[in-house]
Amino acid sequence: MNGKAAHNQPALRLAALALSSAIGAQMVLPPAAAAQAGAAAPGSIQTSQAPVQRSFEIPPQPLPDALTLFGRQAGMQVSAHGDLVRRARTGGVAGTMTPEAALRQLLAGTGYTFRLDGNGAVILEQPLPGRSQATTLEPVMVQGAAPLDRHAGAADRSNSIAITAADLDRRNPTTLKGVFAGEATVSVGGAQPLSQKVYVQGVEETNLAVSIDGARQNNKVFHHSGTNLIDPALLKRARVDPGVAPADAGPGALGGAIAYETVDVADVLAPGRTVGGFVTGTYNSNGNTFTKAGSVFARADGFEILGFGQLANGSNYKDGNGNEMVGTGTDLKSFLGKTAYESTGGHRFEVSGEQVHDEAQRRFRANIGRLTNRNEGARLYDMKRQNFAFNYSMPNATGLWDPKIVLGYGRTRLGIPEPYGSIGETSSLSGKAENTFHLGPGNSITVGADFYDDKALYKDPSTKIRESATNTGLYAQARLTPVESLRLSFGLRGDRQRFKGVDDTEIDDSGLSANASVAYDVLQVVTLKAGYSRVFGGIVLAENFIMNEAWSYAQGMKAIEAENATLGFEVNHGGFHFGAGVFRSTFDHARKETFAGGPHLTADFRTQGYHLAAGYSWASGFVRATYTDTEFEVGGAFGDSDMGRYLGTPIGQIFRVEAAHRFADIGLTLGGTLDAALKNKDPVEYGLKPMKGYAVASLYAEYRPAFADYVTLRAEANNLFDAAYADRATYGQEFSNVLPLYEPGRSFLVRAKVDF
Repeated sequence: MNGKAAHNQPALRLAALALSSAIGAQMVLPPAAAAQAGAAAPGSIQTSQAPVQRSFEIPPQPLPDALTLFGRQAGMQVSAHGDLVRRARTGGVAGTMTPEAALRQLLAGTGYTFRLDGNGAVILEQPLPGRSQATTLEPVMVQGAAPLDRHAGAADRSNSIAITAADLDRRNPTTLKGVFAGEATVSVGGAQPLSQKVYVQGVEETNLAVSIDGARQNNKVFHHSGTNLIDPALLKRARVDPGVAPADAGPGALGGAIAYETVDVADVLAPGRTVGGFVTGTYNSNGNTFTKAGSVFARADGFEILGFGQLANGSNYKDGNGNEMVGTGTDLKSFLGKTAYESTGGHRFEVSGEQVHDEAQRRFRANIGRLTNRNEGARLYDMKRQNFAFNYSMPNATGLWDPKIVLGYGRTRLGIPEPYGSIGETSSLSGKAENTFHLGPGNSITVGADFYDDKALYKDPSTKIRESATNTGLYAQARLTPVESLRLSFGLRGDRQRFKGVDDTEIDDSGLSANASVAYDVLQVVTLKAGYSRVFGGIVLAENFIMNEAWSYAQGMKAIEAENATLGFEVNHGGFHFGAGVFRSTFDHARKETFAGGPHLTADFRTQGYHLAAGYSWASGFVRATYTDTEFEVGGAFGDSDMGRYLGTPIGQIFRVEAAHRFADIGLTLGGTLDAALKNKDPVEYGLKPMKGYAVASLYAEYRPAFADYVTLRAEANNLFDAAYADRATYGQEFSNVLPLYEPGRSFLVRAKVDF
């Protein structure tokens, strides 16, 4: 961005015009009604019907994200470019009220008001200093980038965890652990990007439908490495559906879903500009890690192009005891390229490609600090994950024709040259075509078909073996609001799978999956919510490094199935929020193969527990706490982290706090997080060690000076009290012969970003 005063007035005007379009495009009267009603008073939305109330939960954040959430939760579509208003922020809105009241609260403090003219358009007004009248800014239609979650506010999203662009900007994550900071329901163990795995309510992510830009991920490579190597610098948002996922989340949503989305031009291009870019530099004191990144992007006549690259290099870090953690050095390269075209008719075509490459010396078992009964050093791990996606959509569609087409290809390759020259590779070619029929505010039906072609490969100089699975599915998901206080979502999908083993054995199987969710506003400030799903997952492919060319499938293979149930409530009053819920996920016939034991071995497992959340938001900040208590059982007994390598892990009790406050007048934001785990004694009954508790505090300050708003400076103090600990989701803490991979001790991070 350019901070010169010459740019400020055009940018402000464009922001105002965009906000006018964002509201006016959807909050309209039928022409006849508008003609009768005439112009409404400033700051009001006048209709011929009695005002209806809806439940709103929009935390403080940049205004573009907030307007999109407002449109979803109000049952209206918002179509304006978010980047044109990205300098404005809102204090948010929470509670059950009319859209008019919610919009008025959302715009409080932004300097904008609104009114409805005789043509049915909401027009933004900007009061001028020293004048009693406002200057009316005529509404304009602008081309929109891909919208936020179009189904936000639906019953199946009532338990979803949304990681917004504002969250990512505030948290400044360098690993997936940072992406989900403050969310007790989601745990990330492994300390370094290559070995990190995500667990949602104790369930390992290969039991979830995971996608990046809509492309399915199939990354079950090696149990001593992570599952999805992702550089958070590429992300603009993520959404987690714990437990119950809708039918259009994709096949294999056994314990829920995770959807990652990478940045678009609209997320980074400055107001009023057609070309832009930025450079960043980061230094982390623990490991002397330097990170350099840059991006260029442009938009003109409906065309968009973006290129991004990041390089990070550093030495081994030290844990809280001052011990060097061998095999934790940083050597990460990330690249993202996107091009898109959006026609004046609202058709958007987008092609993206991204790659993350980690190549460094790691522990012999990269996710373990040390096995105390064996001598082991470090060896080279070379992991590369690639993802390519084509997306077609109509972001501004509101009627019966709202199509979406996705075609994706993702591949993860892990090479371990020593001692055997081993290579493991998973890939997935996937696609879907669907249409959403918008029947009215809060009412839609999505119908579609999808497919995947997954492959798992292991090879070395003397061996080359693979398993594969193809799947076709049909699905439908209805999201309805039969009365104002009640939201329903229910769906059905059918899948047919063909599995092929290492000896070319072919097995055909099919199954149905169903889900239902409900959210009911029993009071203006209280919402009850519940969900249930029964999911067919087919035959899961084996881990690459466990496949054995001598396997026989004569004993048959069983498809994994899962059952999920959730129940909870939430209270929103003013800026206060409180929520609680219980959950249970049961899995039957989960594949648990071993190299010598054969491919047919299975295990039944489950996770269950409860979670709490409480917080308060004000105009310039918020504080929020979350807590979960999660049990993990395999075969009816305590499940340890070895039994649950690709199933789950014993999370126990986790407590997380996140807080931030922005001093807008000086451009300074202060914030911090607390990550704590209580001691878990469950393993003791089974002859294992208790899992130690810990408490880790981190603070940050971010400064964007008004005289040079193209510069952002940030300083962080992470693990402020130098705690020596392994994250609760890290492998091996309950075993006496394992020293788990400890997280970094105290570290100081400084970051500078310059927009141009």
